[in-house]
Amino acid sequence: MEYTWKDDGGARRLYADGRHIATLAPFEHPAVESTDEIAPVGDGVFEWTRRYKLRPGAPAADVRLTMDLVAPWRATYAMIPAVSYDGNQWGSGLEPKGFRRDGVPWAFAFHRTSIAGATYSEGDAWSVALFGRTPAADCGFSCALIPDAGETTHRLIWPEEETPLVYRERDKYAEPFVGRLTLQPGQIFAATAYIVVAPVTRPRTAWRKLLDEAWKLNYRPQRPRYSPQETWQLGMTYAKDAVWAEEGVFKGFSIGLVWDGQKWLQRPTRKYEIGWAGQNASLACSLLHDYLNTRDQSSLDKGLATLDTWARHGRFESGLINAIIDPVIGLKRKDIHDACNLGNAAADYLEAYDLARQCGAERPEYKELALGICDFMLAQQLPDGRYGRAWSRDGTCLDRDGTIGAFVIPGMIAAHRATGRGEYLASAERAYECYYSGLRTQGFTTAGALDTDCIDKESAWPLLDAGLSLYDLTGDRGYLDAVEAAAYYTATWQYHFSVPTPAGSMFEDMQYDSFGGTAVSTQHHHIDPYAVRCVPMWLRLAELTGNRLWEQRALAAWCNGMMGLSDGTLKLRGTKPARPMIPSQAESCHRAVTLPRGTQCEGYFQTRWLEHGDSSFLLVAWPTAFRLETLRHLSDWSALAGQVR
Repeated sequence: MEYTWKDDGGARRLYADGRHIATLAPFEHPAVESTDEIAPVGDGVFEWTRRYKLRPGAPAADVRLTMDLVAPWRATYAMIPAVSYDGNQWGSGLEPKGFRRDGVPWAFAFHRTSIAGATYSEGDAWSVALFGRTPAADCGFSCALIPDAGETTHRLIWPEEETPLVYRERDKYAEPFVGRLTLQPGQIFAATAYIVVAPVTRPRTAWRKLLDEAWKLNYRPQRPRYSPQETWQLGMTYAKDAVWAEEGVFKGFSIGLVWDGQKWLQRPTRKYEIGWAGQNASLACSLLHDYLNTRDQSSLDKGLATLDTWARHGRFESGLINAIIDPVIGLKRKDIHDACNLGNAAADYLEAYDLARQCGAERPEYKELALGICDFMLAQQLPDGRYGRAWSRDGTCLDRDGTIGAFVIPGMIAAHRATGRGEYLASAERAYECYYSGLRTQGFTTAGALDTDCIDKESAWPLLDAGLSLYDLTGDRGYLDAVEAAAYYTATWQYHFSVPTPAGSMFEDMQYDSFGGTAVSTQHHHIDPYAVRCVPMWLRLAELTGNRLWEQRALAAWCNGMMGLSDGTLKLRGTKPARPMIPSQAESCHRAVTLPRGTQCEGYFQTRWLEHGDSSFLLVAWPTAFRLETLRHLSDWSALAGQVR
């Protein structure tokens, strides 16, 4: 492909084999003049530097500087990575919808986006992306994407602004934020951005080049803060000491710890969950795995006791199980049992059945529980392949929508492997085609994060996990292509740069680095360590495709997943908890708080969605569960020790 730049009436235009695909719009300001410099840095990748200075004789002035890249098409698909996927029209959340509010373009700070200030649009034949160079702490910027009838404008803005409003936690909005940038006489302000252009061979896929190029420009080798062995031991401490609970007939793991203003205690509401945030079944499997390696009797006893709780007290006649078992001990919960919890339970209980036998404990009821869920889903599955999203205990389907139904597929595959029954595999294949087709046709997945109703990252995980299993079982190359598509989509949520650390913040206390972490959803604009669950899939994808960028991404996610993981000495300064669980939490802490050994905050607030540089004070179970899950599913830990090529 031959790319050429031509000056045309004061604008500089980019052509690909003679076809116009982008224009650098001139900057117009009565007191400021600018010059542009373009340098190729790869095939279809250009570094664009614009230098601004006051016109001769002009006095010092506050300025708003822009870099506009205009694509000559009405976007057929548009994205701001980790912020907006084709305008966020799916779901009932009140996150920013569309690319304008009341006619005013949304402007988002660079630290909201997983690639600094990135915007992407595609037409029928070509795509264009623009993003900025990671700034110093004192010189932030913003981005806007403005689709119109005949063209789409990609904009970078200095100084940093968030307009017309600032999107905040719990779908709230605050007054706009507008920074200040003053140009002095004789001063030159240089802004650097990158342009990535790619042909559209398949709709909603050309943004893969944006991800690859942004990763290459920003990548740096990572070293985990803890070795795999240390990580495993921290996980065992967390499970067996911090969150182990016995209450009535329940024995298992609390969903996590909260701070009451004076001490850490187990969360008093929504206590005991089989999957999702609580991850009782996965933690129990890890304890059984630990017993096989160490012969630690406490690991065996607590692992079996946890699994026995649901097997004996959490099953319904419909074949479903209690996603949150709190009602069994007299606590009130809504009668809603979701595909995420149920799918996790089916797969984990079949793994637990095998692990228990290896430990010398026969537990046929574990297999019965898992197959009960799978048989229910077989009966529920619609002709198009969908299972559903949530059910009541009697089996009434409460909601069918969302990619979340794909969480059932790994359980179906495990059932096929455990029984050899072809109907489980056939069901998994029908479901996979259904849920993958949503990603293929819409460009996003939905509803995996259970406390939101929106486009998100978590709902893509089963497409990775199940896709690799189906590829292994069938040898069908189409599954590998689907896994790669899901992996790239997941990578749109992965931070490709380090957000500057606010001075005097919790980020400073824990030396937090956003690089490699993943944002949660279009409703929840913060980073969490969820991507550690994707690490085995990304490593496998690197082997199968020969693309070593997946190995780099996997290690970066693993390293980021240890940010804030305490060895028992980590202290965080006083803060107001993000979501108070008990009344005294609503008051600010006035002293440094030590996190117990093996614990970790759930959320990291890299942007104004909450207080920039803060972290949640909920030491929830799932990050530990997913790290242990990754370790027990990998026979070779060398990549997780930092040995990446």
